Formats: sequence, C-alpha cells, structure tokens
Amino acid sequence: MAELVAVFLFIGVVAYAVLGGADFGAGFWDLIAGGAKRGREPRHLIDVSLAPVWEANHTWLIYCLVVLWTGFPSAFAAITTTLYIPLLLALLGIVLRGAGFAFRKATVRTEEQRLYGAAFAVSSVLTPYCFGAIAGGLASGRVPTAGNGDAISSWVNPSSILGGVLAVLACSYVAATYLTVEALHRDDDKLYRYYRDRAMAAGAVTGAVSIAGIFVLQADSPRLFDRLSGPALPLVVLAAVGGLVGLALLWAKRTVGTRVAAAGAVALVIVGWGVAQTPYLLGTHLSITEAAAPNASLAVVVGVAIVAGLLIVPSLVLLFRLSGRGVVGVGDRPFRGSVRQGERGSGEGMTEGSAAGRAGRAAEADRSGAAKAGRGAGVGLTKGARSTGAKTARTPAVPLGPTAVQGQPHRWVPYVLCAGAVTATAVAGARATRPDARWYRELNTPDWQPPPWAFGAVWTPLYASVAVAGGRALNAARGPQRKALAGEFAANLALNAGWSNLFFRLRSPLAGLAGTLLLDASNIRLLTRVARTDRKAAVILLPYAVWCAYATCLNASIVARNHEPRHRGPFKS
Repeated sequence: MAELVAVFLFIGVVAYAVLGGADFGAGFWDLIAGGAKRGREPRHLIDVSLAPVWEANHTWLIYCLVVLWTGFPSAFAAITTTLYIPLLLALLGIVLRGAGFAFRKATVRTEEQRLYGAAFAVSSVLTPYCFGAIAGGLASGRVPTAGNGDAISSWVNPSSILGGVLAVLACSYVAATYLTVEALHRDDDKLYRYYRDRAMAAGAVTGAVSIAGIFVLQADSPRLFDRLSGPALPLVVLAAVGGLVGLALLWAKRTVGTRVAAAGAVALVIVGWGVAQTPYLLGTHLSITEAAAPNASLAVVVGVAIVAGLLIVPSLVLLFRLSGRGVVGVGDRPFRGSVRQGERGSGEGMTEGSAAGRAGRAAEADRSGAAKAGRGAGVGLTKGARSTGAKTARTPAVPLGPTAVQGQPHRWVPYVLCAGAVTATAVAGARATRPDARWYRELNTPDWQPPPWAFGAVWTPLYASVAVAGGRALNAARGPQRKALAGEFAANLALNAGWSNLFFRLRSPLAGLAGTLLLDASNIRLLTRVARTDRKAAVILLPYAVWCAYATCLNASIVARNHEPRHRGPFKS
C-alpha cells in the first residue's frame, strides 16, 4: 500500500512539473522579452495562453503536499524542518507571481505595469529554481531522517544548484515549445520563429547542462549517479530522444505531437529521478515503507486520490480544451466555430477547425448553387414546364458533398477493422505474457496485485470496448480526421502489445514501466481525439485508460520493490 501511495504522489510531481512548469517557463520568456515595445507581442501571447489555466495548474502542488504529509508524515516533517528556506521562497514566489500576473493586466499606467510584470517574471524564475534545489537536496541525502538538518547547506550545494538550473531550463524549454505551437495555431509566422528559436536554444542548453551535470553528480551524489547510469538509464535515454523529437517537430512546423514530445521528455527525466531514488524518500535513507503512515491512513489516501483524479482530471481536460478553442481566456481569442469572416481561431485542433470551416463554406456554396438552380427552374415555368417546376419546388434537391458523391464505406467496416486489430493485439500480448515463468514468480509483488486469472477476465471486455469505441469514432470521423484517428488507434494498440514484450520477454519491469507510461500518454491523446469526434465513444474508452493507469501503478510498485537486478542470463520458464 505504501508503494501505491508513493506512485500517486509521484504522478502529482510529474503533472506539476509539466503543467506548472510550462507556466513558470512562460514567465522566464516574459522576463527576457525586452522593452515595452519590443516585447509587446511575445508578452501578449503569454498572457492569452496563461490566463485561463495558470491557477488550475497549482492544483497539483496542493495535491502533492496533502499526499506527502498524510501518507508519509515523518518524511514531510524532515523536509519542512530542513528545507524551510527554499520552501518559503517558493511559496513567496508563487504568491508574488500570481499577484503580478493579475495586477499587470488590471493597471493602465506604464510604471505600474512594469513593476507587476517584473514581479511576475522574476518570481517565475525563483520558484522553479527553489523546487529544483529542494530536489537536489533530497537526492543527495542532505535531509536527515529526524529533520532539523542544516538550513543552508541542504539546498546550497552542487547537486541543488544543478537541480535548480535544470528546473529553470526545463520549464523554459517546455514553455517555449507550447508557445511555438500556439503561434502556429494563430498563423503568426513571426511569433512562431521567435519562440521556435528560443525553444531550440533552451533545448540545446538543457542538454549541455545535463551532460555537464553527470560529473557534478558523480562527485556530489554518487548513489544518484550510479542509479541514473544503471536502472534509470533507459528513461534518461528516452528523455533525450523525446527532446530531440520535439525539436525536430518544431523545426518542421508540426503541431501534432510536438507538445507531447516536449512534455514527455521532461516527465521522463522526473520519473528517472524517482526510479534512481527508489526505495528511499530522502535520497539515501528513510525508505518508503519506513516513512509510511498506518495502513488505515494509506487506504484513505488511496481512496481520496482516486476520487480526486476522477473529479479533477476531466475538469482540467475540459478546461484545456475550451482554452485551446478560445472559448475562455482574454484578448482576441474568438471561438473557432465563429462565422465572422477574417477571424482566426487558436488552440489545439486548428486543422480540424479549418477543415470544418472549409466544409461549411463549400456547403454554403452548394446551397447557393441550389438556389440559383431553383430560380432557373422557376423561370422555366413560364415556358411550359409548369408542372415539372411545381414538383421541383415541392421537393427541392439536396446537394451532395464530395464524400457523398465518392461514396462512403458501410458502417460495419470500421468495426470489423477495429475488431481485427484489437484481436491481433490481444494475441500478440498473450503470446509474450508468461506469468508462470520462474523469474516472475520470484518477483516481490505488492499485496494489491490481482490474481493471474483476473487479468484475462478484465482485459477481455476492455478489448471489446476498444473495438466498439474505435468503430464508432471512425464512423463519425471524415477525411483527414479519420486517417489521423486511425493512426492514433494503431499506435495505441502497438504500445499495448509492446508492453508484454518489454516486461516478460526482456524480463525487465523497468522497461515495462517506460512502455506503460508511453501507453498512458497515448491513451490521453486518443481520448482527446475521440471526444472531439464522438463523446459516447470516449466514454466507452475511458475504462480502458483507467485500467492502463492502474497497470502503470502496479508496474511502478514492482520496480520499486525489485530495484536491484535479481535475474541474469537467458530466459528460463
């Protein structure tokens, strides 16, 4: 139970690092945007991008603090009585940042706007630096189990300085990537080049500092270095690959997958740190089980975390979707469905919105043509075609769109294709799964792991729901949207089948954890796309995503309990 609570805690840390980090990074670019005239357009894009979501992203920080002090009270006491200076500075930075961001838009005098803008920008750099310094102090083992450690050296040391600098750089990279995509959605080529160049620079500097940090950790935090170069190495490599993919997509002016690649790279770095620190909460001492609260308290934490996730995550997804469409926010962000000529939408799904607009204009043109044809038929009534004209007037012809002219496939075809793909995925996964293997039976698994027979009983209806949801969504989609959705389903099923091979064939719970994290990210993206096309299909698909998230927690617990490699040599069943 303690490992499950630790996994829930770390999910909150990753979410805050990615979502809140993007907000802090935007403040960094606000700080170096230049004077009032030169920085007006970049700051305006920051304002309209942050305004709807910046307060909601701090929800994850509150979640992390509550889970930490409830689930691991001794670790919370040790951290707060040792690292209270950076914690207070981070709290002050959050308060000043929010006040500066809010008051800057409410004031009209230039001097006041500069003052509040400076408070917002400087605090956006101070806060992530403090959080990174806290992580460095924890990882290097400078927080005693009993607490009340050195208030200065615990966060002013090589590992903490490295952590603070990397936190600021990672936040700036994620924010620049998000703002580049936002500029692309607005068709603003000037701002696209502006933030693209800064994202490329931030990514390159972050990589260089990470390489230099290897030598810092080797000298100052040897255990963390050994673990990062051992069990956590695949995650570090995947993070580097994700960063490079994100930069390549930025350069190619791609919006699909760019933000996922950037956020995934940062998330994998955070997960790698967590794996390297396992099984200790304080870097080199105080294990997860030693710091855990009684099982009754942990059970309540798990229940509350699940309920909170069911309430908060859909709300945040809805907020981000509405913000991306321009429904909520400030400035010139009209709803993409607006019919006023010349307005440009912004946010995720611009391609679909533009296609819908073109389709609407084509339909309007068809209706205009039909009206002209009707008037021609009316003229023909005066020339002896009165009866035919009257019949035409009573039953006007409905113009057919291009897809109707070309013909649509039968509605059962997508269901058959999805059922075949899901069946192939299930067979591939079942062939790789070996729960009777000796190495697997010897693993230290948590008490809350279901019995082997339960997995088959659960996966059978889940696979069926994926086939049904896929058929519904593909039937509702049209044109390029259908192709993109089919690609998302194919990628998701490939990741699903790949997990069994990573976990069982490679005999590597850590590789399986990396695979299931990618599957969770694919589930979120797939749910988003499906919800745009068919909301009922998204609801049908939701249990599959929830079960995959549970499998991720289970996989993470197995990694935590078996952090040292126990089995070597060829596979033996």
